[in-house]
Amino acid sequence: MRYLSLFSGIEAATAAWHPLGWECVAVAEIEPFPSKVLAHHYPNVRNLGDVTKLTELDIADLGPIDVVVFGTPCQGLSLAGKRKGLADARSGLFFTAMQIITWSRLWCGTRFALWENVPGAFSSNKGADFAAVVDELSGLAGTEPPPKGWGTEGCAAGPEAMVEWSTLDAQWFGVAQRRRRVFALADFGNWPGRQPILLEPQGLRGDSAPSREARQVAPTIPARSLGGGGLGTDFDCDGGLIPSVSMCLNAGAMGRMCFMTARKTRTRTAYLT
Repeated sequence: MRYLSLFSGIEAATAAWHPLGWECVAVAEIEPFPSKVLAHHYPNVRNLGDVTKLTELDIADLGPIDVVVFGTPCQGLSLAGKRKGLADARSGLFFTAMQIITWSRLWCGTRFALWENVPGAFSSNKGADFAAVVDELSGLAGTEPPPKGWGTEGCAAGPEAMVEWSTLDAQWFGVAQRRRRVFALADFGNWPGRQPILLEPQGLRGDSAPSREARQVAPTIPARSLGGGGLGTDFDCDGGLIPSVSMCLNAGAMGRMCFMTARKTRTRTAYLT
C-alpha cells in the first residue's frame, strides 16, 4: 500500500503503517521542528510543505497512491476552542485536503481517504460541521445531523464513496493515555464487495473506562505554531491527554449509531444497542 500523509506532524501514520510494509509516498508539513524530525527519520520521503500551495501537477507527479491520510487542524472543532468549526481558517483546511484527494483520485488511483480529528467534530455547529465532512467524503449534499446527535459510530453511502466513522480511544491500542479520536474512512472503490473496516463487529473498543474526578479544563495546546493538525499533534481536552482533565467532556451518546443515506433520498437513522 502506498499512502500520502497530509498535515503530517511527526508521522504517527508512518509509525503505525511502516511495520506493515506500507510505503509513504510523500508528507506535507510546514512547522520547522516536525519537518526536521521527518527529514531525520524519513530522509528519502519528500515533504510537500504547505498544502494550500500544492497544485494538481504536484499530486499527479507522485504516482500511484492507495490512501490519503489527513489529520486536519482541530482548533475550530475542539470543545476547548472558540468552536468556529470548519469556518475556522485552520480547521477549514479540511476542504483544501479534499481538493488534494480529488486530484489524487483522478491521477493516482486513490481508493481510500482517512480523516482523523477530535470528538468535538460531532457537536460543532450543532452537528452541521460533521455533516459537511460526511457530504464531502461521500459525495452527498445537504445531509442533516441526526436528531439525537451523531453518537460515536456510523456510516453513510453516497455517489462517490461509502464512509465509515468510529470514535477510538488510544488506551485500547497499547498507548498509556486516554485519548479519544474520530476516524472517518472514505472508500471510493468497490466497497459493497468487502467487509467493514472501522465498524467491524468484533472491533477492539474495550469497556468504558472508570470515571475520574472532574478538574479544571485546560485549553487546546497546539503542538505547532502555524496552524495545528497532523495525526496526534494537538493536545486537547477532548481526548483526555492532559492529566488534570476529565475525559468525560465529550462522551456523547455511547450507543452505536448507523447513519445510512443515499443520493436524492431522505436521511435514515438507526440506533443500535
